[in-house]
Amino acid sequence: MFSKFFLSLSAGKKIAFLAVFTALSVAVNFLSIDITPTNKITFTYLLCFFAGIFLGAVPAFSVAFLGDSISFLIAPTGVFWLFGLTLGLYAFLVGAVMNLLPVSGKKGVYIKAVIALSVGYLIITVFINSLVNYSYMLLFIWNGVAKKTFFVYLGGRLAVQSIVYAVNAAVCLLLLPLAANLRAVREAGKKTV
Repeated sequence: MFSKFFLSLSAGKKIAFLAVFTALSVAVNFLSIDITPTNKITFTYLLCFFAGIFLGAVPAFSVAFLGDSISFLIAPTGVFWLFGLTLGLYAFLVGAVMNLLPVSGKKGVYIKAVIALSVGYLIITVFINSLVNYSYMLLFIWNGVAKKTFFVYLGGRLAVQSIVYAVNAAVCLLLLPLAANLRAVREAGKKTV
C-alpha cells in the first residue's frame, strides 16, 4: 500500500513529502472555480494522481483527506467536507493501481495510468461524488423536495464534470513521463550509492 519510492525514503523525508503534498493539496483546493453549487473546475485530481504514484495508496489517501479537510477548516462551504473522504478514496485507488498492478515497462505505466484514471472517474466522479452532490442539492438547495431525479441530475452534472475530468486526465498523462523520469533518477541514485 506504499510505493517503493516512499518506502526507500528516510523517516524525515517521508514526513517532508507528506507535508509538501498536503500543502499542495490545500493550495490546489483554493484554486478551484465554482460554476454551480455542485459543479466546480478543480485540479485536485491531478495532485491526488501524483501523490498516488509517488507515495502509494495509504499516504496518498492521507494527503488528499488532510488537504481537503484543512481547506474546509480554513474556508468552510456547506457539507463539502465529505469530499475529503471521496478525494482520499480517489488517491487511494490511483495509488493502489499504479503501485500494485504487475505491469511494467514504459507502456505498462501508461496502461496503469489509464486504468487508474478510468476507475477513478467511474467510481468517484460518476457515482460517489454525484451521489454526495445530489444529496447536498436535495437537503440544502431544494429544501428536501427533489426538483429532479438523480439520473436527470447526473446527466447534467456529468456534462460539466466529464470535461473537467478529461482535462485533468490529459494533464496527468502529459506529465506522466516526468514522474517516471523522477522515479527512475531516484532509483538510479540509490543503486550507485
